[in-house]
This record gives sequence, structure tokens and C-alpha cells, in this order.
Amino acid sequence: MAERTTTPTRTDRPMLHAGLPAPSATRVTRVAVERPTGFGAPVRVRTSDGLLAARLVARDGARAEVALVAGGAMLLGGDHVVVSVQVDSGCALTLTDVGGTVAYDGDGQACRWDADIRLGPGAGLAWAGLPFVVAGGADVRRTTTARLGAGAGLTLRETVVLGRSGERGGRVLLRTDIADGVGPILVEELAAAGDRPVPGVLGDHPVIDTLTRVHGSLGGSPDGGHDRPGTASGAGETPGLGDATTLHLERGGVLTRWLGAATHLSPLELTPDRGSAGS
Repeated sequence: MAERTTTPTRTDRPMLHAGLPAPSATRVTRVAVERPTGFGAPVRVRTSDGLLAARLVARDGARAEVALVAGGAMLLGGDHVVVSVQVDSGCALTLTDVGGTVAYDGDGQACRWDADIRLGPGAGLAWAGLPFVVAGGADVRRTTTARLGAGAGLTLRETVVLGRSGERGGRVLLRTDIADGVGPILVEELAAAGDRPVPGVLGDHPVIDTLTRVHGSLGGSPDGGHDRPGTASGAGETPGLGDATTLHLERGGVLTRWLGAATHLSPLELTPDRGSAGS
């Protein structure tokens, strides 16, 4: 018997006249890390749940770790996931995903995933997202917006997979907008469609794995006040990362990207000091 791939439904949502689930209202998942109230106290962590639930894993006087857990089948057509992250000056946060995400065929309805990140001076955030799978027939817009205070450090890993097993995948628009008080650090937009690959963009690679490391400027220095290897801008293969390509950003920081056939083949990973303030 041939294997059949199905799309889940969310039974707690009202139905439209055509028998399709109604789009979910926008519900924001919030994570805020605030400075301790006194000497020896841990950082304060405030959370609220949307389509993703935020669960505190650990914290001490300077940093916290929070896990993001899906509250049900997602992303369905009409879903809009919003994650708001705020980290106070001098504090650090590590975000982890519990299980990857699949954007399902929405029967003509698009879905969205938006992350809004605000880091105070000297704050740090490391977020290593698990694979985000764009199933056949899905239409997804995924955006990451970040604003960095002076000396703040941001490390993001985003892994997008076009299609489940046996699929070519749907459409996805990936947009990243990172800036500090001086101006833009990284602005990028990438559109891909598994069933309509564009020559010279992804080829026949279904996996787009991206690791971004940037810092906010220090003392008004446009390059962030941090040393960076290589030239002011350029690209090339990085030793120890196989055929991944590293872009050295004009204002400091790096973007490393790997295109491949399967997520387990990717050479990218976060370093052990993830989440350090200002790292």
C-alpha cells in the first residue's frame, strides 16, 4: 500500500463554511529576561504563551535558558506565530526549541512566523532553532527582526527544509532585519519554492542552514568595535565547516550558510559559550 501524507487539523478552532479551519488569531509568545532585584538573586524571567509555550529551564544571576514548546499542530493555513524576546542590559538568554516545526499545506491559505528581538546594552541571545519544514503546498513568510543595544551579542541558527520525505516542498519567504543604534547590520530576503527551484540560488538542495553572529556597536563605532577576520566584506569556505560559505559583514559579524541534502549532514553548530552576555 502506498504511503500517504496527511495534514493535521486543529479541533479547537472554528470551521469556515468550506470546512476548513478558520485562521487562528495572532497570539504572541513573550520571553523577557530582566536584571536581578538584588545581590545574589537570579535574573527575572517573564513569559506568556501564544501558539508556542515558553518554559523556564534554568537561570542564575546573569543568564536564563527557556524552551519553546508547540501547543499543538502547527503551522496550519492561516496561523500566525509571533515570538517576542527582550533581554535587559548585561543579561543573557539561551532559547531552545523542543521539536521542530512543520508548515503544512494550507489549502490556499498562507501562514506566518515572526520573531521580534530586543537586546539591551551588553545583553546576549543565542537561539538555535530546530528544523523548520515547509511541506508541499505550504506558503510561509518567516521574518526575524532584531534591534541590538551597544555591545549586545546575537547568535541565531535557522534551518529550513523544503519538503517532508518524498516531497519537493512548498514556498517560503525568509527575511532578516538586524540593526543597532548606528544603522543596519544585516538585511536579507530569500525566496524559495521547492516545486519551482531557481537556477543559481539553491539548486536541488532542500536544506538551507544558516548561522548568524553579530554584535551591536560599541561607542558609536560603525563596525561594532569587534575584530573580524578577513576583509570588510567577502565570502569563502571556512576551515572545518566543509562546503559551508561564510560572509563577513561590512559592519562586523559573520553569516555562515550551508546548502545540502539532509540536516544531519550540516557542519554548523553553536559554540559552547552560547548565550553569554555580549558574546
